[in-house]
Amino acid sequence: MSIGEFEMLADKIVRVSPEAFRNRLKSYPDWEKSSHSSLAVKFLEKRRQRLAQMSEVDIQDAELAFERFKVSINSDRPDNAKLYL
Repeated sequence: MSIGEFEMLADKIVRVSPEAFRNRLKSYPDWEKSSHSSLAVKFLEKRRQRLAQMSEVDIQDAELAFERFKVSINSDRPDNAKLYL
């Protein structure tokens, strides 16, 4: 796909209204199955439990690691293209 074709596709995607997007999603039969949402709920509950068991030191270490990650990700990007502000 050329850059021009990609830009045309991006323009079409951006112009889709929320209602049209919802209608398109309805054509995916598995989209609203409860199994997908129950997996997400299980994942979030497991994450909540893990965070509840973390000590204050572990939380601070995780926050520091995330700050280092953000700096690492943004270090090679121009100022107008930072992922984390």
